[in-house]
Amino acid sequence: MQEFLIFAVIGFLAQICDGALGMGFGVISSSVLLGLGVPPALASASVNAAKIPTTGTAALSHLYHRNIDRSLVVALCVFGGIGGAIGMLLLTGLKGVWLTTTITVYLLFVGGLIVLRGIRGVAPRVLPAAWKRTIGFAGGLIEGIGGSWGPVVTTSLMGAGTESRYAIGSTNFAEFFVAVTVFSAYATAFFIGHWEGGADWRSVALPVAGLVLGGIPAAFFGGMLSKITPKRALTVAVGLLAMSIGIYRLISG
Repeated sequence: MQEFLIFAVIGFLAQICDGALGMGFGVISSSVLLGLGVPPALASASVNAAKIPTTGTAALSHLYHRNIDRSLVVALCVFGGIGGAIGMLLLTGLKGVWLTTTITVYLLFVGGLIVLRGIRGVAPRVLPAAWKRTIGFAGGLIEGIGGSWGPVVTTSLMGAGTESRYAIGSTNFAEFFVAVTVFSAYATAFFIGHWEGGADWRSVALPVAGLVLGGIPAAFFGGMLSKITPKRALTVAVGLLAMSIGIYRLISG
């Protein structure tokens, strides 16, 4: 019971961070599971399973608080789902030092850019439609191969000039559909014998249940926090979190 409560607390804090800033749940949850010795593929499948109820709740919260750009959400859902399925089924071999390094450098650079924009108060630019699709596909691809959707998509949207509130809300909303797609791809591969996960899935049942139980109530507040937090403060916070994730990857890698 004590272990379960610890995971519930981790899930709550991670989802508060994710719902308010558009990233955090996947990175934190994956890090915890990998730290327990869970194989990367099983950790990715487990985190996406946990994301389905938490991001579903967060999506409703952002929808209620009107933090959604509908055209952006459609592009992210469609192309994020395609990228996620491809990442899981075909591109697992791309995991490696070079990929981790690329993502780390990207997060540090874009995070710094976002912080600078937040401090200067630069007005957001309009994001070309093609970039919405590209960002969604890239985020889904990274999610599918065991990375994390939020840090890539949220920072890309904000780096391209999307207003922080709508970048975070749209990313969270689309993440639910991407998580469903990626988890379904893992489940399908498991049932047809294409993938075994590297360990018994029951070994992660307790941690995942704890993450879900803690994450769902936190998800209710994400949309409100993104809505009421001053734009500059929210922008700077997202940039700093992206840089922190990049630094963590650099140190842990």
